[in-house]
Amino acid sequence: MPILVSGVELGTGAHEAQVGAHLGLDPAEVLTAQLVRKSLDARQRRKRWVANYKVEVRDEPALLARGLRGVRAWSERDELRFGLLDLADIPRSTWPAGVRPIVVGAGPAGLFAALRLAEAGAPVVLLERGEPVEDRVKTVNATWRGAALDPESNVVFGEGGAGTFSDGKIYTRKRDGDLGYVFSRLVQMGADPEIRREAWAHLGTDRVRALLPRFRERIRSLGGEVRFGAAVSEFLTENGSCVGVRLAGNEELRGAPVLVATGHSARDVYSALVDAGAEAVARPISIGARIEHPQTVIDHGRYGHERGDLPPASYRLTWTPDKGRRAHTFCMCPGGMVVPATNHPEHVVVNGMSFSARRAFWANSAIIVHVDPTEFPGRDPLAGLRYQASIERKAFALGGDYRAPAQRVQDLLARRASADVPRTSYPQGVIPADLRDVLPEGIIGGLVRAIRQFDRELPGFAGPEAVLIAPETRTTAPLRFLRGRERHSTTLSGLLPVGEGAGYAGGIVSAALDGVRAAESVVESHAPRRTSPISGTSP
Repeated sequence: MPILVSGVELGTGAHEAQVGAHLGLDPAEVLTAQLVRKSLDARQRRKRWVANYKVEVRDEPALLARGLRGVRAWSERDELRFGLLDLADIPRSTWPAGVRPIVVGAGPAGLFAALRLAEAGAPVVLLERGEPVEDRVKTVNATWRGAALDPESNVVFGEGGAGTFSDGKIYTRKRDGDLGYVFSRLVQMGADPEIRREAWAHLGTDRVRALLPRFRERIRSLGGEVRFGAAVSEFLTENGSCVGVRLAGNEELRGAPVLVATGHSARDVYSALVDAGAEAVARPISIGARIEHPQTVIDHGRYGHERGDLPPASYRLTWTPDKGRRAHTFCMCPGGMVVPATNHPEHVVVNGMSFSARRAFWANSAIIVHVDPTEFPGRDPLAGLRYQASIERKAFALGGDYRAPAQRVQDLLARRASADVPRTSYPQGVIPADLRDVLPEGIIGGLVRAIRQFDRELPGFAGPEAVLIAPETRTTAPLRFLRGRERHSTTLSGLLPVGEGAGYAGGIVSAALDGVRAAESVVESHAPRRTSPISGTSP
């Protein structure tokens, strides 16, 4: 039986010899060593690459009996997780005639759900309210140059969802077996094969944009339908079951099940789901601002020197006080830019983005603070949406346009408004401000305490070149649509709330995973497996 060996420091020479040295074995005792994951450990002054291996040794029981840290038996889940087995290759029953699934939203969750369904033989229909990525990029660039905001096609709506204008991070803490499927499909669509092994892999907005048309054409080539400019205004129900959707132009589209993967900003769809009878509850969220530094500040703070041939430095920081609000950094973009991220007129929202090379002058990350649903205006499931919207409208009113309020970090800590700020990456411009005029005092207090702590961990974090650009309100969905058996809504069968917008994910890969899992549930119901994924025998 193979063994998973984690935490091997990468050096030179054969993989078998490196693994043998790590385990205290003679190199001849290591029969095979397959590199399955690697990451840069930048926590200490001496930077090192560490790796995970799938290993075969002469006496596996004896090695496991030693109880070494980071050494355990290789599992079937690992086979799937590291992409050494593809679920799509498992034989299945024929897809039944007359069953037409509908997927709403072409972000990561919706795209992967539609692809998985199409691969299983389903005549899936994928609906996206925004534009194909080629047109969407032009629309967004025009908006950043001063054109009117298009509420239907923007940084959050359109092919690829919000992840299209992001760093394209494909790291997740999840260790789901279907991770291998997600990464293998990304590689098939043109991503660098190294993403299978790089623990902190990212694609970059440019590479995400290049992959999306290939997903679209693959779904169509398998018999699926992909429609743009198709905003859903209502969910059709009969006898407590979802049987289709009504589009904004009043067209009815019948089909089931309906997988809803619209992301965290489709507030009109949230209302339509609640009106249709889908059970939802408010959930905690995190709100704050983007902090931006010159990338060299982060390089020096993290590496202690110029980075040389190391990648642009990044960070992930957490503040969990004994009392008070938790805070953490989120979606750190080395060599990136802060971007507008609203789909609502007269709202200001910010996010982060970087290209694959991460060569921009600046680095940025969200600093976000915990907000409990008890702070929302009301106790209904949509109360969190109103809380977010009130902050976004305040930010817009401060400048009277789409400039974002910005404040020097040192001014925030000194409780004074900024008279000016350094040049920033924000394409629509910033207005010097006091963020206390935008964010509730509880969030401000959490930001101040967290920033002081983070400056102790990463020198320069609160230095004179650090600027906060606000508000970051759309880190996650402020509600969750409850799911029961086979991921269907607890109160509306035939409806599967999926991904980040449904309250079940927090990034590109976790959303894609949830989409795959939801699709697998549908596939298993209508075209069950003929064999087990590992053994090849009947389940």
